[in-house]
Amino acid sequence: MQLLAIQQAMAASSILATMPQVIESVGRPGFSAGLFDIARRFTGTEIVTAFVTAADGAVHTLLAENRQEPGRAALDVARRYVSRHWRADPANTVELDGTGSRDCWGVRMRASDIANPSYRSECYFSVGLSERFSLIQRRSGDTMRLSIYRRRKESFSDQEIAHLVESAPLLMAALWRHYEAEEPARDGTLPAFRARLAAVAPSLSARERDVCALIASGLTSEGIALELGVGINTVLTYRKRAYARLGISSQNELMRILM
Repeated sequence: MQLLAIQQAMAASSILATMPQVIESVGRPGFSAGLFDIARRFTGTEIVTAFVTAADGAVHTLLAENRQEPGRAALDVARRYVSRHWRADPANTVELDGTGSRDCWGVRMRASDIANPSYRSECYFSVGLSERFSLIQRRSGDTMRLSIYRRRKESFSDQEIAHLVESAPLLMAALWRHYEAEEPARDGTLPAFRARLAAVAPSLSARERDVCALIASGLTSEGIALELGVGINTVLTYRKRAYARLGISSQNELMRILM
């Protein structure tokens, strides 16, 4: 495992031309896909994930994107990682206490660096991954980690690592802003939506209420799948059932019920 200190001043002009589309999509459904496109352009990555660990230890999956069958392999990796393997990740041993709020670290890790065979198998070999480069930053007790993965038998070139190091301050700033924009889905708004649905549509199942509440909070189907730990097709099924019970066909109609 290789650890790199990344200074704020290292942001490079090569990435600046690609960042406006990401910045403009912060807080919107297209953010994850846009960030993935940039990461792929500069590194040839197949999977990108981002997680936030809160001060209380809770882990939030901010995004999970991949090239083939958008989101599917990345969602599988993210669910396995958070539910079973988070604590087995050597990157979590990096000591960030005492670093500044804008300091960023890069961690380059190969599958062979992982001692836990179950973690190595489920999050790397099962989806054909061999190497990961992560950007890590802490702010106000929360820790953000953006991870870029490469396929088996491939390795990041020095130039690809340089692109990630160069873009680190801008990428991490965009991720933090996106995380903050999603805050309503994690604060009191979500329980309020659930309670309103329980009152106006008691026939909905608990899972159908969850899906509708998350839709109302602005999450995409992929985001809801991450939040609930289920597949995208499962989310779509719950949405279809809920909309049928509510007699609606769109998010706008759902919002009118909740307002």
